[in-house]
Amino acid sequence: MGGGATTLRTIGPDAPALTLEDGEVARASMQALVKGELNAYYPEVLISYATGRREGDDPGCGPGMLYCKRICELLEAKGIDTFSGLHVPAGTDWKVFLLKLNSRFANCKVLIVVVTPALYESIPCLTEIFNALTSKKGVKIIPVLFENPLPRSDDQWTKVQAHDLKA
Repeated sequence: MGGGATTLRTIGPDAPALTLEDGEVARASMQALVKGELNAYYPEVLISYATGRREGDDPGCGPGMLYCKRICELLEAKGIDTFSGLHVPAGTDWKVFLLKLNSRFANCKVLIVVVTPALYESIPCLTEIFNALTSKKGVKIIPVLFENPLPRSDDQWTKVQAHDLKA
């Protein structure tokens, strides 16, 4: 593995660049945690994160994925099943996450949101948070701050366009 690691003190905005191999290892380890078939896996805890690619990181890789991976590992070690975008296999639409969050089969009780500056540039994260907020199942949202500084309120979600705000 290149710059990636599994401890929080070795990941973050100043950590070594992440390689495609780092990303593949992280995704494979998370996908291995899915119990049974993906379509029938509905855990109570979901994690929303923005990858947050930095200069030097390979495409699709960034500290957000490692923050998410570490949360999953910590919860799984306590017997708590989780689901995130890292659990989604290549070739599967990321929106399967939304089915785990807010569908008639959804069992989600908690959405953990990895809060980094990259979160405020991610339309998928905003969609996930919106779905949790509007869920009739009473999903609790737990924001976990990983990086500072966060953008000022007028600099948050600047990439959102009117057509992105469909319910």
